[in-house]
Amino acid sequence: MDTAVLVEAKVQEFETFLASLPPAGTEADNIDRIQCMERAKRALSAVQAKATHRFVEQRQAQETANNIPTSMQIKGIEAEVGLARGESPFVGAGLTHTATALCTVLPHTLAALEAGEVSEYHARIVAEQTNHLSDAHRRAIDAAIATKLGHASSSRLRSLIQGHAYRLDREAADQRAADNQRRRRRVCLDPAGEGMVYVTAELPTHQGVAVMDALTKTTNQRLAAVRKTNDTNGEQLSRDQVMADAFVELLTGQTTAKAVTAEVVVIINDTTLFGDDDLPGWILGQGPLPAGMTKDWLANPQASKFIRRMYTRAADGQLVALDAVRRRFPAVLSKMLRIRDDTCATPWCNSPVQDIDHRHPWAKGGTTSWANGLGLCKRCNQRKENRGWAYTGTPDHLTVITPTGHQYTVPTKPPITEIGRWNTDPPALEHTTVDIACPTAA
Repeated sequence: MDTAVLVEAKVQEFETFLASLPPAGTEADNIDRIQCMERAKRALSAVQAKATHRFVEQRQAQETANNIPTSMQIKGIEAEVGLARGESPFVGAGLTHTATALCTVLPHTLAALEAGEVSEYHARIVAEQTNHLSDAHRRAIDAAIATKLGHASSSRLRSLIQGHAYRLDREAADQRAADNQRRRRRVCLDPAGEGMVYVTAELPTHQGVAVMDALTKTTNQRLAAVRKTNDTNGEQLSRDQVMADAFVELLTGQTTAKAVTAEVVVIINDTTLFGDDDLPGWILGQGPLPAGMTKDWLANPQASKFIRRMYTRAADGQLVALDAVRRRFPAVLSKMLRIRDDTCATPWCNSPVQDIDHRHPWAKGGTTSWANGLGLCKRCNQRKENRGWAYTGTPDHLTVITPTGHQYTVPTKPPITEIGRWNTDPPALEHTTVDIACPTAA
């Protein structure tokens, strides 16, 4: 029997066995079952790691045999691994690098994973925390922490690895610290849920301390001056709330934290904006915002508003858009594609939309149109140009085809359509295209 067929049959047999398990009889039995399943998950993770490493080796050998330059080999392979596991390309890259490390320079960690003694998460910590070291030093650290695997917490494991790395090569550790201060600086925005976001800055330690010191001093000054720190309901603001407002005002130059001056795209149904519907608003790229919060924000006289009307299909809320004859997507169509895709359209990619490009390439006859447009992050947009990759589909769905021939299909309707009710009549159409961004108010 073919190996792939045998594996599929055994996995289905195991899935059937798990689905038929009766409930455990006691509390202790439930804990025993949790532990047993955890060991199985860890052993399966080891199998996945070895399969991933073998996949990389096979792809590289094939491309070497085809005389593909080394610098052009295994392009996009991390995305293939991510798609196979239902993860983003970023996570796929981490899983691929972890698999390679486990199968080449971290034998003790791999053995512990196979035995169910350490989780895949902890195995990834070992791989990631030693990624910058030489193979010899990675093997040395792998051996040094072998007895700690399965016993040390994630933070303790990181500390042990860093300590061994500093011990093995002090000069390199000093150089990495200096390089990080020059290069590893960034600011990130991530959804926090319930109408909130995280704004995170990765800075050299002394700069981060200086930022907090400046915020603390400003907060202290406002509190010491007995500045009015009541919110709109007349309740006294906490110290943290005063500091958060100061953070926004100092960075944006606004007189108050609520007087937003930067462009923030909010999608809201007319039944919510002008009525009492509970359908939430949607912040482009960030997620839903409660209906009441959205309306209060838009009603703030200190915030500038510009309302655009978007036409949607009555059946499901999908946007209707215009086409263009040029290669570059016009501004209005680009914005509508960003609204439709919300985040990078590649399955399971969490990155923000950075490029609007063609599914079927312009150079091969692809049109600059709603049907052929796609919102992608820069990495995914570049990756789809690699050998064997293809992005196809319609405005309602995207299918990604990888070099192995595997296909991954996801819907591409605006996320807000998944929670809305679509029962309104569409506008009468005299032509095949309509302008979906007519300003109705300034």
